[in-house]
Amino acid sequence: MSKNNPRAPRLATLLACAGAAALLFAGSAQAFTIKPYFEFKKPRQITLDGDISLDTNGMSAPYVGLPGATYVFGFEGISQYDGATLGRNFIPPDTMGAVGRTQYLESSNGSFAVFDKSNGTRLSLTADVAFWANAGQTGANGDTRVLYNAAAGRWIAAAFGGNTKDIQIAISDTDNALGSWKSVKYEGYAGLGFGATADYPTLAMDTNAIYIGTNNFAPSSSGGTNSFRGTTLNVIPVNSLFNAGAPTVAGFQQFNTPFVNGGPGEIDRGFAQQGINSRTPGSSGTVLAASLSEFDTVGFKVNGLTPNSAAGATLTTPGYLGEAAYGAPGAARQPAAAVAANRRVVDAGDERISTASYEANGRIYTLHTVDTTADGLDETRLRYLVLDASTLAVLDQGDIGTPGYDSFQGSLAVNSFGQVVVGYNRSGLDAATGNISFMARTFNTDLGGRLVATSDEILLKASLTDDYHNGSLFGAAAVGRQRWGDYSAVSLDPSDEQSFYLIGQFAREYNNAANGHPGGTGASRWGTWVAVLNVSAVPEPSTYALMVFGFGVIGAAALRRRGALA
Repeated sequence: MSKNNPRAPRLATLLACAGAAALLFAGSAQAFTIKPYFEFKKPRQITLDGDISLDTNGMSAPYVGLPGATYVFGFEGISQYDGATLGRNFIPPDTMGAVGRTQYLESSNGSFAVFDKSNGTRLSLTADVAFWANAGQTGANGDTRVLYNAAAGRWIAAAFGGNTKDIQIAISDTDNALGSWKSVKYEGYAGLGFGATADYPTLAMDTNAIYIGTNNFAPSSSGGTNSFRGTTLNVIPVNSLFNAGAPTVAGFQQFNTPFVNGGPGEIDRGFAQQGINSRTPGSSGTVLAASLSEFDTVGFKVNGLTPNSAAGATLTTPGYLGEAAYGAPGAARQPAAAVAANRRVVDAGDERISTASYEANGRIYTLHTVDTTADGLDETRLRYLVLDASTLAVLDQGDIGTPGYDSFQGSLAVNSFGQVVVGYNRSGLDAATGNISFMARTFNTDLGGRLVATSDEILLKASLTDDYHNGSLFGAAAVGRQRWGDYSAVSLDPSDEQSFYLIGQFAREYNNAANGHPGGTGASRWGTWVAVLNVSAVPEPSTYALMVFGFGVIGAAALRRRGALA
């Protein structure tokens, strides 16, 4: 926002008032109990050995929007069938992607793909182990995150190493994702000498540093059960990775927050620490995470940063944001006509922040999955938060969802105009509309930092089956955790701030001969979908109310029943 903008004095007044609100201290003088679903590491992925099905049924056709529609076009990304052809057949996909100047880069558990961003043509498909080998590493264990550094014109990918205690980072040499990459690996968590896992690596980037957070697990004895041991925040100087030669972690710092049993003196720095992506100059960064013990989000700052070193950086005391009440998300519903008695099987995840989060115009935007306790519906919702970037005071919070449906696995991005696009999955029991679908909502930010809806729910891609079953047979009860996700992504086109690229998951047809897949197990399989939304020009504040009540149809083929903020 320009310093000469007449709105600025009012905004400054609002931020000054928000700054008076202090975060509650998240340290602990008393023992606290960790949420049970954070305590033990759950299986990351399932391998379907011996499943030799062929994808003779083919990919879904691309979607082309009506002229002037917000939903411009969409295309199928990597599918589980692609992974199977590469000998890398995993559940779940850990759907992830980012848009660059000419390409879209997607990663999943098992493979990487590059697409022409203008028309969705797939330019390459490679196994994850081959990608990392080409970048100079050995082995791959998934949980990949990718981002595009528009300032440097280069890509970054981060994931488990060949050993799950290690983190490996790859940097492209140019903005061509099909070109050469270089990499570096470091120990994320040493553990107790055996079985260590630096789990669920997150990824964020600002003008000073790359932030990678991990949840650390290890058994107390060789072959024992993994238990949560705390978190590590890795802060790596930007210039160490994006240099003229090979990337390094020179000048980086690891901030370890151990967890023994929640005893006195232990600090709640949260679970799945997520740094905030920002292009705003400064010497500090921001990190958010789901509280270990409370149904709330914790936040803290990383101070003393430069693009060349994090060696002198320090962390501020974490504080709770003070969210509205919520509970742990439950499993998501779907029609499940074939198994009517077992409809609530899809794992919607927990309340950790699974999406990249962003700062723009002095505000931080983030999103996570909750079960709102106030409505009494026991349905998952997406909780968005808009924070003052300086004080972390909550400027706005709200829940995205439609009664009768579960909404989960969300992600968002924001541009410099304060326009926000949210992508997520939605499912329910309705036989006509309840299949797991990839949806979107759009918002503008008003002068007080509140989100104003600028669209109804936009249907991006519906699943091809009413009963997602991975690892169990058609018509049978679900076996084990029916894992979904673990994440989705929304990224901003570096060449057009009002074009947003979204990637999410849908369920493909049953993997059996009747559906064109000889040799299949009979379970459904995951697919991924990339959608491009172009948001309209940001309106003047006086037009917000008119826009909300008069927002027209955004392409009849792209709309589902009207969504509501719960």
